Parts: sequence; structure tokens; C-alpha cells
Amino acid sequence: MRIRFLALFSFLSSLAAAEPVTRTFYISGVECGSCVYMVQHSITETKGVVDATVVQVLDNYANVTFDPSALSEQQIAQAVREAYPLHGMPYLATLKLTVMNYAENAAKVEGLFSEWKQHLNLEVVDKAKGVLVVHFLPLEVDQKRQGPQGWSLAQWTAAARKHGVQFKMAEEGR
Repeated sequence: MRIRFLALFSFLSSLAAAEPVTRTFYISGVECGSCVYMVQHSITETKGVVDATVVQVLDNYANVTFDPSALSEQQIAQAVREAYPLHGMPYLATLKLTVMNYAENAAKVEGLFSEWKQHLNLEVVDKAKGVLVVHFLPLEVDQKRQGPQGWSLAQWTAAARKHGVQFKMAEEGR
């Protein structure tokens, strides 16, 4: 009987877990192979991260696969910020996205992001093309609280869809 209960509990737990997602975070401050190691180590030690690959190129980036029911994109950005800074400045993670028809939707998009102003800053890189960069502010993670904290792409996506805003995330190496 106990084995059946454990099997049922395991099955139900697997149903509750969200499908892992992969995001490309652009990382500033990575200057050497040791920086790559420090950032990758900090990300992979974060509970909820399934896999992370940090790459040092012209635009340093990390492809991070994680469980969105366990943590948010901002928590991953915070893990990057908390990596030991080998060259004096903290490593910072950003996300890049392109909003279709940004000129027509600029007010909607900026309004949606303004709801998260305590968690991030939005940079409009190219208004004509709708290229935006999400800069994460420091996050005070409550270790006692379960689940995602701070800004989440899933929540923002739901709000964007309600307002008819279409976008795509920048991806590298996938």
C-alpha cells in the first residue's frame, strides 16, 4: 500500500511541475573564462535551474533552462548578480525582446512594464524595430517563500496578450 501511495504522489507531483523553459540572458561584465565559470556556477546552484550554458563572445550570454513554477527570470538575473565578481563590477543579466508594431503599441508596452518598475528598467534600443532590453534591479529573495519571485516573463506575456501586444524573445545558440 505504501509503495502505491508513493507512486501516486510521485505521479501527481510530476503533473504539477511546469514544463522547463529556456531563456537567453545577456550577461555584462564577463571578461575571461573564470568569469564564465563564476556566472555558470551561480546560476546552476539556483534551485529550479535544470541546465545553464554561459558563452563568452561579443554579446556574452547564458542559455538557462529552468522550471518557471519554481523561479522567475528575475531570480535567475539575481543569481547572475550574486556571482563573485572577479574584476570588481557585478555581472548583470538582461533579456532582449522585439515587439511587433512597437510604434503603434509603445504606450501599451511601456504601461505594461511600468507595473513592474520596482523590479526592472526598460530600455528602448530601437523604436523603429521594436527592440527592447529588460534590465533587472536587485531582488531581495524571500528564502521562506516557495515559487517564483519578482518579474516573470510568463506573467508579462499574459498581460501583453490581453492588450494585443505580440513580441519575440531574443535567443542565442539554440
